[in-house]
Amino acid sequence: MASTLATILKAAGEPTRLRILNLLRQGSICVCDLQAVLALPQPTVSRHLAALRHAGLVRDFRKGTRVLYSLAPATSATLKAFFDFLEQVTPGQEELKKDLEAMERAICEGQCMVLGRGTEKENRPAL
Repeated sequence: MASTLATILKAAGEPTRLRILNLLRQGSICVCDLQAVLALPQPTVSRHLAALRHAGLVRDFRKGTRVLYSLAPATSATLKAFFDFLEQVTPGQEELKKDLEAMERAICEGQCMVLGRGTEKENRPAL
């Protein structure tokens, strides 16, 4: 268990990865949308997602031509406790609040979509 916890904390301890986890708490998001919200190059976002996936914190799945990322199912007590911890501490962090605000703006402007926000429908308006 200690090695699992160490793996989770090591992966999540990097600031960009914590920002990604915070956004994924809202639902499933495509790497291109994460890139736009975080204002980071696609290879950087993909590298961080790979580290989070390797640690068992996120999963990916294909929807049409897009690869979407979401938080992994909490299949262990350690992972559930970690996700519960994120739910409690991330709302009070200024940088993480700004990321959520940027994502909300991108959704409203039709530049971003998030699946799983109350329904399984996309939040991107029809063009």
